[in-house]
Order: sequence, then C-alpha cells, then structure tokens
Amino acid sequence: MKRVQFIVLASILTLPGAGWSADAGTTGAQFLKLGIGPRATAMGDAQVGLADDVYANFWNPAGLAQLQTPQAGFVQSEYIQDINEQYAAYAHPTTSLGTFGGSFTYLNVTPFQGYDAAAQPIGNVGADDAALGVSYAYPMYRDRRYGTMLAAGVNAKWIEERLDTVSARSYAADGGLLFVPGTKWGESLQGWRAGLALRNIGTPLKFDTESLDLPRSLTAGLSYTGQWRGESFTLALDGQQPNDGPRVFGAGLEVVTLKALVIRGGYTSAGDLGDGLRAGAGLRFKTFEIDYAYAGAGSLGSTNRLGLTVFFGQKKTDPLSLAESRYEKGRREFSEHRYSEALEDFNKALQIDPSHPQVKEMMDKTYEKLDKALPE
Repeated sequence: MKRVQFIVLASILTLPGAGWSADAGTTGAQFLKLGIGPRATAMGDAQVGLADDVYANFWNPAGLAQLQTPQAGFVQSEYIQDINEQYAAYAHPTTSLGTFGGSFTYLNVTPFQGYDAAAQPIGNVGADDAALGVSYAYPMYRDRRYGTMLAAGVNAKWIEERLDTVSARSYAADGGLLFVPGTKWGESLQGWRAGLALRNIGTPLKFDTESLDLPRSLTAGLSYTGQWRGESFTLALDGQQPNDGPRVFGAGLEVVTLKALVIRGGYTSAGDLGDGLRAGAGLRFKTFEIDYAYAGAGSLGSTNRLGLTVFFGQKKTDPLSLAESRYEKGRREFSEHRYSEALEDFNKALQIDPSHPQVKEMMDKTYEKLDKALPE
C-alpha cells in the first residue's frame, strides 16, 4: 500500500500542471525549485546576480556578504491546488568573520481523496515538505574605498519530504560567488554585479524502493543598479541550467519612486502555467519592507506571495567609500570645467580620507585651472 500511495501522490505533485517540473518524475523535492520571496517572483526569479538581501540564503548565499545590518524575512505563498508555503530567514553580518544566516521552508498540501492502482478510494492523503538551511558568506576580496568585492557563500540544508505515511530525507548544499566591480574597474562598470550559484548538490531522496535525485541547477546572473531622472532602478537577468529540464531564463526590473514605493515586473521562461509574466509592488521604510507578487497560472488560477522584511540597526556609510564618492563627483565637475565646485568636493574628500591617493593631485590641477582663469 505504501508503494501505491507513493506512486499516486508523486504523480500528482510532479505534474507539469502543478507547476513543479518540466520533466515529471525525473527528480524529487520539487519544492526546492520554487522561487522564494515576492521581490524575486515579481522580477522573474532573476536574483543570482543581485542577491542583496536576506533572501540570498536561497538564491545565492555569496550575496549575504553585501549585508550591512542584520535582516529577517518572512514569506507566505499561496499556490494552486491548495498548496501553501511558509518561509523564514535571518542573516547576521559581522565586522570581520563574515555573514551568518539561517532559513526554514515548509510547504503543505491540503489533504485530498486518494486512490490506489485499482482506482479504489483509500481515504484522504496529504503531503508536506520542509528544508532547514544554515548559510555563511565571506568577502574573499574587498576594497572599501572603491567598493570592489568578490564574495563566496555556502548554504547547507536538511531536507524532508512526506507523502502520506511515507517520508524521505536528504542532505544538500548550495554554493555561490558574487563579484562587484566598483569604481576601481572604471565608471562604466559601476553599479554592475555578477553572480554564479550551484544549488541542491546532495544525496537522493528514497521513498520505499523509489530513489529520486535532487533538482540540481547551475545559474549565472547579472544585475545593474543606477539612477534615471532621479529615480533608482535595478535590472536583473538570470540563465539557469537544471538537471531535469531545458534551460530557463528570467529577467526583471525594479523601480524605487517617491522614496518608499517599489514597483516590479519580470518574465521567466519557466512559466509553464501561464505566459511567464510577473508583477509586484512593495513599500520600503527604514526598519521594514512589505512586498507582494502576483503570477498568473492560466486556467488554473494564480499564485500570490506576501512578504515582510525587517531591518535591524541603521546602515553606516563607510568613510572610505564616502570619500571616494566625493572624489568621483569632483572629477566629473572638473571635466565639466566647474572648478570651484570640484575644489569643494576634493576638499571634503580629503577631510574624510586624508590618505586618499589621488585627491591632492586633482586639487593641484584644479588650483592651476582656477589661477589661469583669474584676470592678470
């Protein structure tokens, strides 16, 4: 009976119509493929090259190295066919030891009528999945003055799937890299980030006599954050190769306006229930952020995600980074022949960082230009 129940439930939970898998039955623990967080969902699940919040636990653990203050995240997701998922995560950056994090995922299916191989009712059956993760990220290289960073991260997971009375456990790990060029690599690369994540490398799940591999994947991502007409925006693009289906691509846009309103949109080629379009919005404050995301599921309805992110403490601007920002502003003003404004910014940069290697040289050049501009 256990084997029959396993076959019935597994076939239900891996149907393409349930939105779990492109190739049904090739891997287990399909809930590990579901994107975490309203922000990610609304941006087409393109996060590996961004990963700048507590949800980096899931997308790219190396991104946790970008956190300046502790964060906690809570997500409630409602899928089709009475499937619900809860997610909670916490990340704590330290001054010299890196960033530590933890996460917990729980997904459950409302009990439904089950049938055996002879199509006879066997009563209500249900299923639930869980994953407990511990994460760590460390900047292998960081230049505080120029904002350049190369970080690595890992997320170790304990996984359990229960199909009615049958259960299976597995152990897995995710690994990631994140590169932030900063101003050291030139102004043209400022605002860009690149990431790489390898997910769900671990032991198979074994139900009774059935053994299923985990849904492994390799994902590369790019993101760009900049300003346009005074508004902050972020573009993100991911490409993923899973072990149980075709390549998947996702892209997303995030715009922050009116200081607190966040608007998002995206597309993912994995949207086999609808057309892959995603949308969402959020309200961002100093100590917390509330986000919502919507994804259509064709004739089956839609999926909704609601999340709360809490920020502990206040972000502190690095003096070296602040001085470099003033220096770069002065350089732009110098190139535009606005020498008085440039000199003011060079002076402020020197006050903040007296050891800055280029400020004094640029100040001398600025004084020369100002002297030439004076009437004889």
